[in-house]
Amino acid sequence: MKYRAWVRKELRELSASLGFHYTPREEIEGRCVNVRRGMAKAAIEALLIFQKMNYYYLSGTTQDGMLLLPLEGKPVLAVKREFERARLESPLDDVVALKSSQELPALIRNHLGKAPRTLGLEMEVLPARDYFRYEALFKGTPFRDGAPILRDVRKIKSSFEIDLIKEAGKIGQKVYQKAGEILQEGMTEIEFGGLLESVAKHYGHEGLLRVRSLN
Repeated sequence: MKYRAWVRKELRELSASLGFHYTPREEIEGRCVNVRRGMAKAAIEALLIFQKMNYYYLSGTTQDGMLLLPLEGKPVLAVKREFERARLESPLDDVVALKSSQELPALIRNHLGKAPRTLGLEMEVLPARDYFRYEALFKGTPFRDGAPILRDVRKIKSSFEIDLIKEAGKIGQKVYQKAGEILQEGMTEIEFGGLLESVAKHYGHEGLLRVRSLN
C-alpha cells in the first residue's frame, strides 16, 4: 500500500510539472471539514454524493462513481469506471471499485461498521426514479437533503479556487481577443463557434460547459 501511495504521489507530481492541475489533499480535506459542519447541524450521519461537480469538489476526480462522506471517519470513493485514473486524480486514501449500486449498502455498512441512522442525498438533482431505488436499497433509513450544505460550502472560495478562476479568466480573455482575428464575413455561427472552441481548448479548456443537473 505504501508503494502504491508513493507511485501515485510521483505520478501526480509529474503531471503537475506538465501543466495538469490536481486538487491538493489539504484542499479536499478542508472542504470535507466544512461540509461535515453542515452535516452535524442537519443531523446527517453520512452523505452520499453523485452530482458530478459536487463529487469532483470533494474527491478531485470526475470518473464515474460516487462519494460517501461520513460524519466521522475517512471518505470512501466508490468508482464504477476508470478506477486507476480515479486513484491517480484523487488524493483520497480509500478508493474502491464498485460494480453496481446494489453493493452500496454493504459498502457503507463495512466502512461505518453499521448502517447510517440518517443518509444525506442531493435532493435537488436526484431523479425520482433514483430516489425510490435508494429508498428500496436503504430500507428504514431516513433521508435528508444534503444539497443546501454543499451549495453553502461551495459559495466560499479558497485561495486555490481563486487562482484557478483567475487562470480561467485569462483563458477567456485570450479567446475573445482571438475572436476578432477569426471572424470573417459570410462565416456561419457554427463555424465561428467551432473555431473559438478550438482556440479555447488550445489554452486548456476541457470543452465541456457544466450545468446544474445530474451529470
